[in-house]
Amino acid sequence: MASTSTASTTDDRRIWVGNLDPRLSEFHLLKVMQKCGEIEKFDMLFHKGGPLQGQSRGYAFVTFTKSSSAMVALEKLNGHVILNRPIAVRLAKNINYDEFERPKPKIEIPALGTGKREGKITREEAIKAIEQKLKAIESQGDDIDFSQPTAGPVIPLIQKYQFNKDRDAKTATTTQRRPYHKTSSGPYSRHQRPKRR
Repeated sequence: MASTSTASTTDDRRIWVGNLDPRLSEFHLLKVMQKCGEIEKFDMLFHKGGPLQGQSRGYAFVTFTKSSSAMVALEKLNGHVILNRPIAVRLAKNINYDEFERPKPKIEIPALGTGKREGKITREEAIKAIEQKLKAIESQGDDIDFSQPTAGPVIPLIQKYQFNKDRDAKTATTTQRRPYHKTSSGPYSRHQRPKRR
């Protein structure tokens, strides 16, 4: 009971400050927050790893000693521009850890079987499951026509998706390509250079 009363008292004193400019230092944000009232706890979060290691995550949590100080911060600082960015100030939501320990509902997907099992399944259950899957496949397979088309030539699947293949073959045979000659933009071409002595 004492933990819930403590949580309810910190709910109205703890705020979340977001949309912070990466150039804003912890010290400067602390000074801005202290103008609203006395601070009990201040947490500015930083990246622990990766390419942004050591840089601000862009938000912080501030717990004031009085709930009136938190309300002042909400009213005065929400939308206030710091380093060309309007900061966002909201009441922080505390996490109820009892919800994490609550049992999760079991989700069973019929296509994947009966979900996770505590122990091994028996041989009879495995055979029964395989038979049910085969029956399901047989009932779905009635709509599919696997016969080969009789009219016209059979075109390989890859040629159906190779666009402009015929056009490329025709242009390669009809146009002759000249060998590439580099033209020099300098004062001498390759053949006009003076010989060395």
